[in-house]
Amino acid sequence: AMADLKSALEAPSMATPKHVFEVYIRTSPERLWQALTDGDLTQRYYHDTRVASGWKVGDAITYTWTDGTVTIDGQIVEADAPRRLVHTFHFTQDPEQAAERPSRCTWEIEPMGEACLLRLIHDGFDGETSTYRSVGNVKGWSFILSGLKTVLETGESLHIAETAEATAGRKD
Repeated sequence: AMADLKSALEAPSMATPKHVFEVYIRTSPERLWQALTDGDLTQRYYHDTRVASGWKVGDAITYTWTDGTVTIDGQIVEADAPRRLVHTFHFTQDPEQAAERPSRCTWEIEPMGEACLLRLIHDGFDGETSTYRSVGNVKGWSFILSGLKTVLETGESLHIAETAEATAGRKD
């Protein structure tokens, strides 16, 4: 019994899943922070949603579509402009995802000369949930971060044409 207990305690723990994305963007930390927190800018790269918050710990954060429908809601956990933003993430438009516990997004901005490293860590999932799968798919964080980089570096929104090959067999 003691050997079994020892094995159980020393076994590697099953880590909860998370997504980590890193992208270098030619911009200042202040401009990058603005792009994360200004609804006029998020609408240009974040699936046409506008972010809103008071940006203080405990404040609500929402992403709404142009018709006013809240698609993501959460709460600010940490806000250290222009370096770090942490908030909960709860997608409300899909019944399966709406039933899940909110996860967490951590945005870290690290200046690197004329560019910044933006690191997004999305964690706090209860396993490989529907939300976990959704933000990791082709229209999830990679798409959003690519759009953010394009807006900041060119001033233009990113438009990606979908091909039959790109969408074949995909579940959004």
